[in-house]
Formats: sequence, C-alpha cells, structure tokens
Amino acid sequence: MAARKFHHIYKELEYRINTGIYQKTLPTESVLTQEFQTSRNTIRRAIALLSDRGYVYSVKGSGVVILESFSGPRWSFGARGFNGLRAIKESNHLMANTKVVNFKKIIVTPELAPELPFELDEVLYLVDRIRIFDGQPMIWDHSFFRVEQIPPLSKKIVAGSIYDYFREENFKIIAAKRSFLVMPATSADYEQLDLGEYNCVGVMEDLVFSDNGQMFEYTQSRFIPGRFSLSYFDQDNDLIDQD
Repeated sequence: MAARKFHHIYKELEYRINTGIYQKTLPTESVLTQEFQTSRNTIRRAIALLSDRGYVYSVKGSGVVILESFSGPRWSFGARGFNGLRAIKESNHLMANTKVVNFKKIIVTPELAPELPFELDEVLYLVDRIRIFDGQPMIWDHSFFRVEQIPPLSKKIVAGSIYDYFREENFKIIAAKRSFLVMPATSADYEQLDLGEYNCVGVMEDLVFSDNGQMFEYTQSRFIPGRFSLSYFDQDNDLIDQD
C-alpha cells in the first residue's frame, strides 16, 4: 500500500511538472505532506524518483528546483555524473591536452534550431575542442553555452578547463542529463579524429544545468569506438518502481 502511494504521488508530481502546473520549484515537503495526507518519508521517496528521472534537483536554500524541460526522445536519459577531461586523464593514466579548433559567438538560426535544445535567436558560445590522448586525437567536443547564463568565456579559458573557471567564478552546476548513441562517421569526424578503419563514432550528449534549474550547456562528445567504455556504479536502494 505504501509503495503504491509513493508511486501515485510521483506520477501526480510528474504530471504537474510536464503540464506546467509547477514551473520553477516544487511545493515544500510540508505542503505536499498535507495535500497527499502522507508521511514526509513517502514524499521524499517520490521526489527522489523525480530526481533520478531528471525532473528536479534539490538546492540548499532554494528547495527542490525543477529542471528546464524540452521535447525530443534523445534528451530523456538521466546522468550519473559528468567528469570532464581531467577525470578521464587521471583515471586512465594518460597524457592529455586540448586543441581549440573553433570558438565564437553564434545566433540560433532557423537552420540550427532543429538540431539544438535552444530557442531561435538565442546567443550562444560555440566551442569546438579536440581531446588528444597520448598524441592521438580521440574525442571531439562540440559544445554550445548560453551566453546570458554563464560567466564570459575567452579562447584562453576554453583551452583550459571551463569547469575549473566556473568554480573560480562561483558558478554552480547541479545536474546533467546524458544520452549515449552510435552514429555513422561524417566527413568532419574523419578530419578531426583518428578513426582508422572505423566508419562510426560513439556519441555522448550532455545537457548541463545551473542551480536555477536552467540548462546552460549542450555538448556532443564524439569519440573513437573501441577506445572508451562508459560505466557507472549503482546502488539498488529501492526496487519499488517496478510495474
């Protein structure tokens, strides 16, 4: 009975988020506890599932923030974390550096809009960086950042660690939504990456959110298949969400 109530509350909150009844934050635990006539623990379990599904994120001092939503099945995956070049380098004991091949401001045009999770006429930073490991170009990061959402970037900053710079500027990153897929290699992939005999690339897509719940970055990382594995550690805290 408790399990069914927890899931019922989750589905109701999910509906209210998707239909715009809730927009920036969820009501407080006290309000939800009173409305659904249940315990705080049950409300917390429902909110935890919303967080796992990428709908919300708890921010100290701000409550439970609703992450900006967008249409399209490719954006429906939840991320376990986003690590960056440093983590890849250190965990695999590789020599690594970054080559910036493109850095500029762009405006989202009608031609670009269908390919990006941004609105028409938004101003973005476009950042193209090649990640070179042990002398071999292995990852092509094709990134877009909302200019109005982040501290100003420069070519010097993007040649280093953008996230280190964000931390120095006290810009808070709270969550990411991540998807993985395999795509046929394009002519640009062959130019930027040392694909050898491969005719496809692995693709990791990240949508990254700040502590106001707004998505500020979209990055498509295209990498050589067979050279990387994608893994995470999971804990089976709750198997109630089973139909």
